[in-house]
Parts: sequence; structure tokens; C-alpha cells
Amino acid sequence: MTLVDQLRARLKDPGIEYRPEQRWWLAAGLHTDATIRHEIEQAHRLGFGGMEFLAMPEDGIDESRYGWGSEEWTHDSVTVARETTERSMSFSFTSGTNWSNANLPTITPDDDAAAQELGLVYEDVTGTRRGPLPTADLSASYDGPDTSFERIPGTRQRFVAVVAAVVTTPEDGPARIDVSTLTNLTDLVTGSGQERELTWSAPDSRSWRLFIFWQHGTGQIAKPSASVNYTVNYLERDGVDAVIDYWREVVLTDELKEIIARNPRAQMYMDSLELNLSGEAGMFWGRTVADEFATRRGYDIIPWLPVLVSRAPLRAVSTVYTFEPLNAADAVTVAKVRHDYVETLTDLYIENMLLPFKEFLNSYGISLRSEISYGLPFELTRPGIAVDGIENESLEFGSQIDAYRLMAGAAHLLGKQYSSETGATTRNHMLDHRFYDQIINTQLAAGITKTVLHGWSSPRGAEGTTHWPGHEGMLPLFSERFDTRQPAAEFYPLWTQAVGRMQYLLRQGRPRIDVGILRTDHFTDNGSGMVFFDAEGRRVADEELYGRHWMRARENHWWVDLGMQDAGWTYEFFDGSYLLRPEVRLGEGTVQPEGPGYQALIVYQEALSAEVAARLVEVARTGVKVLIVNGVTELAYLAAGRYTHHERAASRTPGLDGRDEELAAAMAQLRALDTVAEIDDQSQTLNALRALGVRGYHELTQANENVLTYEREDGDLLHVYVYHYLYETGEPTTVELRLPGHGTAYRLDAWTGTLTEVPSRAQGEDTLVPVSLRPGEPAIITLDRSAASGSTAAPVSPELATAVVSRTPQVLAELTHWDITVESWDAGEDEVIEEDRGLGYVTREVVPHTEVTAMHAASDRLAPWCELDGVGTEVSGVGEYRATVRLDALPAGRVLLDLGNVGGGLSSVSINGSEPVGADTSAPVAEVTGLLRQGDNEVVVRVSSSLSNRLKARGYYDALPDVALMLAGGEPRPHQVPLRGYGLQGPVRLVQG
Repeated sequence: MTLVDQLRARLKDPGIEYRPEQRWWLAAGLHTDATIRHEIEQAHRLGFGGMEFLAMPEDGIDESRYGWGSEEWTHDSVTVARETTERSMSFSFTSGTNWSNANLPTITPDDDAAAQELGLVYEDVTGTRRGPLPTADLSASYDGPDTSFERIPGTRQRFVAVVAAVVTTPEDGPARIDVSTLTNLTDLVTGSGQERELTWSAPDSRSWRLFIFWQHGTGQIAKPSASVNYTVNYLERDGVDAVIDYWREVVLTDELKEIIARNPRAQMYMDSLELNLSGEAGMFWGRTVADEFATRRGYDIIPWLPVLVSRAPLRAVSTVYTFEPLNAADAVTVAKVRHDYVETLTDLYIENMLLPFKEFLNSYGISLRSEISYGLPFELTRPGIAVDGIENESLEFGSQIDAYRLMAGAAHLLGKQYSSETGATTRNHMLDHRFYDQIINTQLAAGITKTVLHGWSSPRGAEGTTHWPGHEGMLPLFSERFDTRQPAAEFYPLWTQAVGRMQYLLRQGRPRIDVGILRTDHFTDNGSGMVFFDAEGRRVADEELYGRHWMRARENHWWVDLGMQDAGWTYEFFDGSYLLRPEVRLGEGTVQPEGPGYQALIVYQEALSAEVAARLVEVARTGVKVLIVNGVTELAYLAAGRYTHHERAASRTPGLDGRDEELAAAMAQLRALDTVAEIDDQSQTLNALRALGVRGYHELTQANENVLTYEREDGDLLHVYVYHYLYETGEPTTVELRLPGHGTAYRLDAWTGTLTEVPSRAQGEDTLVPVSLRPGEPAIITLDRSAASGSTAAPVSPELATAVVSRTPQVLAELTHWDITVESWDAGEDEVIEEDRGLGYVTREVVPHTEVTAMHAASDRLAPWCELDGVGTEVSGVGEYRATVRLDALPAGRVLLDLGNVGGGLSSVSINGSEPVGADTSAPVAEVTGLLRQGDNEVVVRVSSSLSNRLKARGYYDALPDVALMLAGGEPRPHQVPLRGYGLQGPVRLVQG
């Protein structure tokens, strides 16, 4: 059996571990055992590979009975673990600062194990001040914009420091600190506990400001919970030790441990880091932070605390420092101090939270998958060393390829699974399925090969709050539903298998990435997917932003030059410290040959550590190419229109380490090497790398502005993913791939699992493979090089290859007359189910049923449902289209049914009663080879819609505030939801492929 034969066998039905998984929002512990079993059975039937579950608040229930930590929640968690394990599905506990699972009922805000921050009180002094120091007001109301931040303040605060400085307040702009006047008065403070006194005289006649710092708990809590759950400290071992103790003693029962032992894919998922602060200083803290800073950075942080005071109204990227240096000459010094603070926070997050938590979980057979860093001032990629899987999410990063590249480097360098929470938007129940397919396609192009859909929610929920189409779970704000309430659920088995096949192929072998870009970022903009307005202040819809703006307008955020991308080259980012790690090795003229195998590295940011620069010299001497790029501008904060310009690459160290001269010396050595080049124009990057001798692992023979690519090398098999990413604005395109080696090329049909040989031609030592794509269409090309050395077959000629690709497919028939019936979905009768587990109470759930009404169209022509007489504008559901096509003779070779336009919905095709065959939402072409017969053939096409038109008619959106407007501080107005054009719209043609 050849390699391709083996691959074909595996592609028929890849293992369940390659299927998309689901994030499941349970109504706390309210769900009955029958509901849990039913939902898991349904998810398994629809082809999903696992369930990541968490407790969500549910109005009208008793949290003490059903919240996290209750007997009901514990029982439900065990039931979920058992039912998924019995079906070979994965399950994931969910951790995160907004989920009770991550927090503890065993701590209070006054404990070191609870999240801590710095409180701050100001006092202006002229002359001499005497007496007690004022304390922070712990009960002050929180005035930030985070709608999910709830807190119960503690009672204790611990004195940290007093620093004096001269502050000036200009009429416009931030307050200014004369850095030369920063004076640490902490040693002059007397007293103990919260009773502290200071006598101090200002050294001159100017007005001096005292900065009085106190440590206290943030008081952040999470619901639903059987008792108050406080957020733990992510910087101190006290926090993770308390979590470990609680899970070991309370959560991980003998029964649960036995289930985990039987499930090789049991996971803990750490969700986005939504830690919040309410204190005036705006600084995360802990009992050892100052000492750890001094040990790691070599100086005392206390005198510098005033320049760290800040506010971050919408996560870390929006950080605004309250005080800037008065003298411009101090700006670099202050920037270095600020870097050292956040670098220390990152160190502590890795060492005191992630590593010990991973070690604990792994000891029980649980892997740790995490959305590392973003949202907080932690370096984005460095924590990848401390988790088993690195997670991204489409909600935060808006389906932007450059955003997904930000963490791809860490995942690929370390050989870790790169996954994404996929499908969250602020417009759930509004968008077509094609929209979500495009997110997945974009993620695959960045090397994300595990899709966790955001998400699943049982339609069943609490009485009084659950209405058709079902229990919301994640609120009707932040997610689509990929569950049985959707008309598309009929097609999910076909779809999940198709996605699973692509994910299977793109996990084989090793990634091949041409260029690694060194990039350090503690304040990543992770908000490109949510809150944007036009010039008139109107909300720009997600489908507009995702489909027509940013990368779809050919504007990348962090590496703005598109030369490498258009050439078919691949690149990704990582923090330079990875080059210092022992597991990242050099060989074959590359960095990490067993992994991405970067052939070249790019340095462009102004700040670079002296250690990394010295390592770059070693790297370049082994043959790896290094390109220094000056004058680069990259995104800092999209919503604010803020960018960072790097005038000269590697011109200073990032921290206050006194090693700038050492850096300069290392960079001088680097520039002297013949494997190194330097440019002052980013647009010359591709030319400069080619001049250094870099050649892409795969390339396009001609630059193309429409496609993204990604490669996996699996021995003699080479898999290249090609995606036409301009799905709203592009035209069909044909590219020619240049692949190393000689062999036979195949193209995967993800919907059938077939590998079909495609035209190719030899040129020198390469194979050239043309690939034609419609806008939004993905393809995977596999080159089998195993028989090339002994092959006597003549290569396909250039003329023949061009003719095969450019010819118009032979149309065997166009189907124009259809019998059309639309199965219209609407609310049916509610059902109430009860469960009595013998605990002295009865649990009740409402089950909203769907009523399906068949509506026959008066016309036999193809048009959107809203234009069909007998159907109309208020309909959502599934359309069935029947037609007959007569063939006087059976065609030879491949035969395809091209559906033209399916209105963005999932679809299937059945010929003469065959099993249904699925089709892509952007290029809906179904393989029907072997299903036809001579004479009349019955063709049945089924196409699904979203629920948007039905919900719009029911007034669902009228009371649904647009969360984007709320987050931006605007009036909570309803969403503007357009009428959607659903259904098969053609033209439908039977073609010879």
C-alpha cells in the first residue's frame, strides 16, 4: 500500500480527536441527568469531538443549590466527564477569572491567595507634614467599564511604601513627574499594621506630592457559586497552592479520578485573563513582588512606583499611565522601568501559577490548555513554555491572520497544540454559517488546527427565563450556537467530518515556516473583533469588519508589509527569549529543525535584550539568515488609532539593566556577518531575504494578493493549505505552487475524504501545481514524493497543465426547474421535565420545542426565500429542492454538482436516494461521481439557514442591546439586523470535473 493509499484510508474517517470540539455553557448545576446525557449524545451524533464545560449564571435559580461548588454542580461535572469518556470524547474543565471554577470559596480578599493590587492615596505637601498616613478607601465604588466585574472588598490593607515627587499638571495632557525628585520615604514611616505615621519636610518650597501605597485584595468574585468565590492570586504561589489544595481535596473525587484515568484527552482550559483592578494605582501586586523585582531586575522598584500608576479601562492594551516624565530625557528610562515591571509580572505568572498548576494537573492525567497572557500586561508568548496547549480566540482577535500569527511561533517552536475558541461574536443568531467557516479557514492558515466552537448550549433551562429557541447560556451576546436549535444541525455530521479531515492533515508531520519575527509585547491589542464605529457613530457590523476591513482590505496589523505573504511565504512571531531556551535548537541552517524550521529571523523592534542579541550572533554563524529592518510601524491600539514606530531596530535594551553598550557591541558583530542584512524600508523585506539566499519552503510562481498558505511536511508527503481569504471582495483566482521535489500532486475533497490527482509539472528540482480557488475557498494540496526517485513517468507539460486549469468545466446540464419546499422553524409548545434525586427537592427544566411547518413555493425558479411566493421574509429553517436531470449517456471521469450560491448556509446533495454529500459554503460543489445513472436522475438539494429572519420577525432583537455600544459607553440600542437572503440561488450545473 502506497503512502497515498494509507492516507486515503485514514481520511475516510479521521479519529474523533481531530473533530471540532464545543464550549458548553451549562445552566449552573440545574440540568437534569437526562438533559446532560441527551446533550452529549446529540453532540456526539453531530460529530463533535469533545465538550469544554462551565457553569453559567441562570436567572431564577438557587445558586446555593445549583452554583459551582454545590452538590448538584459536582454531580453534573462527574456526569459530563463520564458520558463524554464513554463516547471517546474529550472533556475540559474550564478555568478563568470570570468563571467560578477558577476561584475559591476557601479564601477572602484579605488572604495572600486572593488576587491583590496596590491601593494609592495622594497627599500634597508644602513645608512639613506630621501625623498618620491616610489609608485607601476599600469600599469605593468601581467606576470601570467592565460589565462583568463584581467585587466584595476586603477589610485589610498592608502598608507598602511612600514615595514623594514634584508633580506638575498641565492644562492638557497627562500630569508630569520630575523624575529627578522621586524620593523613597518608606524607611521614615513608623507604626505597624494600618496605623502608620510619617513626619517629613519638603526639601524646597515647591509643592510635593506623596504617593502612599497600600496592598489589598481586589475583591473580584465570580458567579454562579454555591458560596462566595474570590479570584485567586496569579502572581504568588499562595494562589495556585490554594487552587491545588481545593481541587485535590474537594473536586477530584475517587470517581472523577477514575474517569480521568480512562480519558486520554481530559483537559483543564484556562480562559482569557479577565483580572480586574479597582484601586487608584492600577497595579497588580503581591507579598513578594517587590523582592522578586529586586532579585530579577537588580534594583528597587519602590522609588519608581509613581511612574507605574495607570488605568486600563478596557484591558491591558488601553493602559494609560497617569504620570509621564516632565523631562523628555527621562522618557527612555521610565519606559525601561515600566518594561521591567511587566516582565516581572510575566515571570511570576509563569513560575508561580502556570508551571505548578500544569505539574499538578499532569500528575492526574489532565493537560493544561490556556489562553495565555493577552488582556493583562504579561508578555504574549513567553508563558507558552508553561502550558500543554496554546489557545487563541476569534472574538478577541477578529479573525485576523496577523493576530493568530502572534502566538503561533510559541506553539510551533515548542511543538504544542495551537487551538482557538471559534465563533464568538457580538451578533449571535444573526450571521450565516459561511461567516464562521471563514474564521476557521483563516485560523488554519496560521497553524491553528484545533477548533473549539463557541459554542454549545442546551435549549433546556430554568423556568421563567428559558424561551424559544432555547436557554442562552453565554447570554444572547457573545456567541453563536452550534447546537440542535440550529437548522444547520442536520448538516453538522458532514461539516464536522470535513473540518476534522483538514485538521487531521494539518497536524501531520512538522510545520514549515519560512521566517520567525522577534517580537515582544506586554500590552497586546486583543480587541480587534468587537467595538468599532463609522464616522457617523454607527456600529460597524461584525460581518462588515471581518469580511471587508483590515486583512480583507489587505491591511495587516503587526507586520504590515505583504510581500512575504503574497509570495506564498509563511511567517510568525515570538519573543526573542525563546532563542535562549535549551529546547530550541539550531540545525540544517534553521531554527528548530524538528519544528517550524525558520530559515530566517527578522529583528525590527527598538528594544532587544543583550542576551538575545548575542544569541543572534551565534544563530547567524550557523547559517540562519537574519534581517534587521529599521523604520517599522506596527499596531499598538486599533480602536484608539495608536501605532508604535521603531526608528532603529535593536537600538536599546528593553529594561533598566545598563547593558545598552553590550547590546550595541553584539549588534555590530551581527551586522558584520555575511548571513545578515539590514534595510530601512520594510517593503524590501522579501527582496532582502532572497538576496540572502532564502527560498520559501513552498512559494507561488507569481505573487498573488488573494491567498494565504501553510505547510506541513510529513516525510515524503508534503501538505500545503491554500486559502482565498478575500471572501467578500475577491474574484476567483488561480495560483501556481512551487513545491520542493518531484512527485504526484493530489487535492483533498474535505467533504468526501477523497484525494484526487491534479495536474502538475516538473521544473528543475521542483514540482509546480496550479490551484484554482473561489473567494473564501480553502484547498489542501498533497505532494507524494515517495516514488519520485524511481519514477519513469513524464511530467505534465506546461501547456497541458495550463490548459487543464484554465479550461471552463464542461457543463453536462443546468438544472432550472425545481420543486421547492421550505421547512419553516418556529416556536412550538414548551415541555417541563422534572428530576428527583432523593435530596429533598425537585429540579425542573423547561424544554422549548421547535415546530416545523412545510411551506411550498409557488415558483420553480431559484431565488432567496424572502423573494419566493409561498415562503416570504419571516422564514428560517431548511429548504429542500428537488429536480430531475436526464443523461443520455453516463459521463466519464469525475462529475460534480455545482450549486452556485447557497446563501451562506450548509447544504447537502443526494442523487437517486444516495447518502447526502456535503459542500463548502463558499464553493458549494458536491462530488457526485458514481451516483448517476443513464436516463432520469433525481436530485435533492437541502440548504439550511440561520434563525435570524425568524427571530427578527418575532421581535427577538428588539430587546437585545448591542453589547458593543454598551462597552463603548454608548446608549444600549438594539442591534440593526438586516433581512437575510437564504436558500439555494444557483445557478446549479452538473459539470464534468
